[in-house]
Amino acid sequence: MDPIVDVVIPVVIFLMMMVVGHGLTPSDFRRSATDLRALVAATFGQLILLPLIATLIVLVFEPGPAVVAGLVLVAACPGGSISNFYACLAHANSALSVTLTAVSCLLSFLTMPALVAAGFFFWLDDVPAIEVPIVTLAAQLLLLVALPIGLGMALRAWRPATTDTRDLLLRRLSLAALVAVVAFVVYDQWAAIVADIGVFALAGLLFTVLSMVAGYLLAWITGRTVADRLTYLIEFPCRNLALAVVVAVSILGHPDFVAFAAVLLLVQALIMISLVAFLRREPATRG
Repeated sequence: MDPIVDVVIPVVIFLMMMVVGHGLTPSDFRRSATDLRALVAATFGQLILLPLIATLIVLVFEPGPAVVAGLVLVAACPGGSISNFYACLAHANSALSVTLTAVSCLLSFLTMPALVAAGFFFWLDDVPAIEVPIVTLAAQLLLLVALPIGLGMALRAWRPATTDTRDLLLRRLSLAALVAVVAFVVYDQWAAIVADIGVFALAGLLFTVLSMVAGYLLAWITGRTVADRLTYLIEFPCRNLALAVVVAVSILGHPDFVAFAAVLLLVQALIMISLVAFLRREPATRG
């Protein structure tokens, strides 16, 4: 698995982050600056509520180390660009979705090492040989996240006339690459997944549903529009799972920790596609 993790998955992450950057314009940041409450609430809401949801699942069900580690990694990950895809299909606020994903990713080189270290300290302290190299992790995240987002924005500014065509191509490539990575992880960890598929699926379902509820309620409490509430609902559960794979395998040296991420993506895909189908069946104006 090492060659795939060392080369292919970082390339996939780089491409996905370029997609996020390519969807951004300086006006998106200016618009966010005029509504800091939404940006701050969603950003800190994810940083606080998602680890709490993972903690709740661990406390109630007391799953094995692989599921606990998977929950910790997923809850610590920044938002994934696949949320932008779902937001577009669901007629949510796509611009807000892209901005929230970008901010989450840009902060991840600081937030993810801290959250992973804290989660492993509290829930996996009895599992030997797990050390979280915070500085190394932060440096890799800075390279894999901040740089491609900047390149994506530069690419958009370079030839704005072909932005829509190029953006569609990049999104299709990144989605296909993500599916290929998940397929490989499922193949590589097939025995572990089959052995605990019920626990993986239940934990993934609970994490997804509780995160969706938390996002929607936070948006409702802070007085967001219907479209924004739907954006929060989609953004909260959708994490950058490719980052979880890299951290688990190349930094922590535990490929068994990535099985949960693969199952989670499949569970979320079923839920999000069902949500999109329901919303598009009876389209409503979201103001």
